[in-house]
Amino acid sequence: MNKKSEPTLETLSFEQAYRELEETVQKLEVGNLPLEEALALYQRGMVLAQYCNRQLDSAELRIKTLAPSGEWVDFDEA
Repeated sequence: MNKKSEPTLETLSFEQAYRELEETVQKLEVGNLPLEEALALYQRGMVLAQYCNRQLDSAELRIKTLAPSGEWVDFDEA
């Protein structure tokens, strides 16, 4: 994977980053990549996973802020 063609995390939405992460995992699971390419993909995947986790943590914090009691709010029942 060419680093110059990789978009920066700041330009990716959560959905775009998650989609790229899924594609990266699929490529790694096939297992027919040269070592250097596999390592680059693994590294990018880890960065994407951390980014997605931070986005999810941020969303959870915002939801908890909306529910000041700190109790879980089931939006499906609301």
